[in-house]
Amino acid sequence: MTETEQFLATMSERITEAETALHQGDATLRLGMWSRSEPLTLFGAATSGAGWAELEPIFEGLGRQFSDCTSYRNEIVAAEARGDLAYIVALEHVTASINGAEPNAYVLRATTVLRREVGEWKFVHRHGDALTVESGALVRRLAGADPGPEHSDRRTTPASSTPDARPRPSAAPGTDLDNFLATALPRQVDTEFAWHQGDLDARLASWSDREPVTLFGGGGACRSGSDEVRRLFRRAVTEIVPCRSLDYDLLAAGVDDALAYTVGYEHVSFPPGPVPDYTLRVTYLHRREGGEWKIVHRHGDHLQHPGARSYRCRLTRTTVPERPPTAAR
Repeated sequence: MTETEQFLATMSERITEAETALHQGDATLRLGMWSRSEPLTLFGAATSGAGWAELEPIFEGLGRQFSDCTSYRNEIVAAEARGDLAYIVALEHVTASINGAEPNAYVLRATTVLRREVGEWKFVHRHGDALTVESGALVRRLAGADPGPEHSDRRTTPASSTPDARPRPSAAPGTDLDNFLATALPRQVDTEFAWHQGDLDARLASWSDREPVTLFGGGGACRSGSDEVRRLFRRAVTEIVPCRSLDYDLLAAGVDDALAYTVGYEHVSFPPGPVPDYTLRVTYLHRREGGEWKIVHRHGDHLQHPGARSYRCRLTRTTVPERPPTAAR
């Protein structure tokens, strides 16, 4: 079996068992499947958090609110395991009761990242959001899911507030993580800013054409396969209104030999006009191909509630020219 096949054989049944138990009201198995080693992040369908001190009470709270799960199906769209890092892109089909209401069916888009620790796979990141408006209305019944201002807390003090500041890696200088954050992360931000200027070629060049390739778009699109993803990009670029600036706030990142991921917020602002500014929660998955990092998955959704708002660094791209220095008088 391949690494990915072995990973899925080990984890698929465990994930289904843990998520079914959670939706029956018991969070014990989910708690046990998560790492206790930072960085740990959650972009949940109901709330967001970072660090085990935040995630543990969130998961326990979900267990108290779910009950009467009559079905749970984890429809895996894509998965990959390389070395000590793995990911799963899936659609989660759930029928359960929330806060004592009649059981209802809903579907979540879910991206999860796992890290192998002492021979055991542990969750380190989850990004989940509702696939449809109807599913979103049901999920918002969960405590803590009341929508807040989309730009709530947008200018939270970062670890480094200098524009384009490089992240402080959680590994020694010269390691893979350090190198990834110094090269692939700025390219990720440059590519997205170029996309928001209508540059299709930059995005196509940064994405892999080797399967699996998937997209959970900020507008709700779900695409699987490089051809399908690129077809969507070619159609969507015709509708782009050029932005004024893009700020990317890095919340967490991880890297192994051939896979890497980033978790962050994209704040996109526009000149005065009909298009409002917005913030996306974004998870990226990268694969090293021929010595170059390529994007293989993006999961974006609109920020609708505060949570996990501190970040490690901010990278800024803007079309606004810098003001010339004022002459001394």
